[in-house]
Amino acid sequence: VDGSHDVKGKIPTFFGRLEKLTFLKLDTCAFTGVLPSEIGNLKNLTFLDVSSNYLEGNIPTELGGLESLVTLGLANNDFEGGVPSEFGNLKKLEKLYLTNTDLSGVMPQEVCDLRNRGNDTVLELLQVPCDVECDTECCTMCS
Repeated sequence: VDGSHDVKGKIPTFFGRLEKLTFLKLDTCAFTGVLPSEIGNLKNLTFLDVSSNYLEGNIPTELGGLESLVTLGLANNDFEGGVPSEFGNLKKLEKLYLTNTDLSGVMPQEVCDLRNRGNDTVLELLQVPCDVECDTECCTMCS
């Protein structure tokens, strides 16, 4: 579905029933509304990218249950509120893209701990909006 502006409307909640799904790329479409919390049911998901849509509201805390996730792209949307502390459960996460959103507040320590694990650092790339308070030891870039 990547890059298809012909796909519009809300992201269907039935995606949350595709439990064997490992890769979901829905970026650069024209999706609106909120990101369905049902996406948090996709326990085998390793890649999720919904960047560059028109999604709004809070990021569902249920995404913190996607423990197989390696890449999470949420950038270039209208998400608001804070970064869920539940993202600290994503122990395999290597890349987290949150730039160009309306997120604010303080980066949860649980998320920073994914970067501050000494030689076992898993989260190598953490991009956030500059309105999110985050020290340089944790976040790799703000915009």
